[in-house]
Amino acid sequence: MKLSSLLVLPISVALAASLTVPAAVADDDFDQPDLKVPGTSSSKAAEAKDTLAEVQAIVNGDAKARGGRTSDGRDLTVALRDLRVQTKYLSPADKKVAHQFLLRPGTGSDPYIPGALPINKCFVELCIHYAETGTNAVLDSDGDANTIPAYVQNVADTINQINVDYVAAGYRTPKRDGALGGGTNKIDIYLGQIGNQGLYGFCTSDDPNNPDTSGDYSFWAYCALDNDYAPAEFPTNTPTENMQVTAAHEFFHAVQYAYDAWEDGWLLESTATWVEDEMFDGVDDNRQYLANGPLGLSYVPLDYYGDGFHYGTWIWWRYLTEKFPAKTGKLPNLVRKVWERADGAPGGPDDYSTQGLAKVLSNLGTTLKKEFVNFSTVNRNPKKYYSEGANYPTTQALVQTINPSHKIKGANWTSGHLASATSRFNPQNLGAADWRLKVTLDFAPTDRGSAAVILVYKKNGKIERLNVKLNQEGNGAKNVPFSSGSIKGVEVLMINSSSRFNCYTNPDSPYSCLGTPKDDGPKYEVTAKAYRA
Repeated sequence: MKLSSLLVLPISVALAASLTVPAAVADDDFDQPDLKVPGTSSSKAAEAKDTLAEVQAIVNGDAKARGGRTSDGRDLTVALRDLRVQTKYLSPADKKVAHQFLLRPGTGSDPYIPGALPINKCFVELCIHYAETGTNAVLDSDGDANTIPAYVQNVADTINQINVDYVAAGYRTPKRDGALGGGTNKIDIYLGQIGNQGLYGFCTSDDPNNPDTSGDYSFWAYCALDNDYAPAEFPTNTPTENMQVTAAHEFFHAVQYAYDAWEDGWLLESTATWVEDEMFDGVDDNRQYLANGPLGLSYVPLDYYGDGFHYGTWIWWRYLTEKFPAKTGKLPNLVRKVWERADGAPGGPDDYSTQGLAKVLSNLGTTLKKEFVNFSTVNRNPKKYYSEGANYPTTQALVQTINPSHKIKGANWTSGHLASATSRFNPQNLGAADWRLKVTLDFAPTDRGSAAVILVYKKNGKIERLNVKLNQEGNGAKNVPFSSGSIKGVEVLMINSSSRFNCYTNPDSPYSCLGTPKDDGPKYEVTAKAYRA
């Protein structure tokens, strides 16, 4: 599910992750939003009512708080999924409202594409439903239902090729819906005027399968795309480019549903956003999300689902697939292997997102902790490490100056899992060659995910990376050169690499496995003291 332009929203996630400077050693503050714990619904009925309100807000184009989070219109695919299973807990009046939102587009009474879509043309793998008159008329319509508008043919050709490429890369084809939709057991695509609601497109399902009784979490899906991607509604990129990346994104949701429609939201959306750029590398539409994801907001947990953050998390998959680039067809294998671990169809492993990811990385001879530490580190200098990194933002840092009058500085970070914070110390008027900086670290115990990296920026342009060995209690120290004649600055990365959860404890959790993170909240402390050797 995509929104037509990125709205950078305040992050409200499940911890207080402030990075501050202790008053005793400095007078600066790191300006970042408070991160609040989302409320847990008091009952299934309350949770269902929250979900209905969220869907209504998305369709109306309104941001609305839900359990401490903000829904921003990009989340319709997952919100409709949740509403589908929760409708039974609603009051009779609310069930009637929910039923309207769960109708297929073009029925005349659904809220997404009001009015009928009377024309149905079927192609190799899909049927496209559209109109040639009225509000929903597709681009290039001539009013003759016996001809196929060029736009419809372009959509069909694009999605057929996407399907060929996904299958060639080893993915399943989306499940078919039998006689529904086009009545030919093909994948249904609906074209209508949704850009005026701030939507690129969405996918959802009306599969009657009940996983509680069947044990099968795979579903069929149908998708909706805009009828023209008019520049007035989609000012960035051409109409064809916007259609292409949206088709890649939404059709990937249909593929995901063939594995596990109930998988964690961050995995659904981050991998669908990642695949856009793999399929249509020249469009680069997904760059708009980077500043509101881990690159711009490193202190937010990697698996956070909300506020559009999960769209920016596609950069995690870019990092991994550039490091582990083995491909089948056009696509790197790593993401497919994660979905194969998440497979909730009968006989599948049915791992939750970070659980399956950790197993895939283990099979590649590495660990989730190691890769997250490295990911956090390279994101301080993306242009040096990513193939397109010159176009990426850099993670934030708290910057302080150390000089002869103020030789001691420090920072505190109240940490969250799979997150990091950076404190930078710049030397000033410390010209003698024997100036050094002692960095002292007081983190959480290492079995709670603590890790530290120091980056020394030299005036000759080189960057020296030092991995700091912490003891079992999370303490460590390092001495590094700090002469302002040769050193531009020293950065300390405070990293919480934990991926431990108490799973399925909070139906409104924005994290992996609807879980409560076990290692959120510990305070990480850094003290930096300049001295002459």
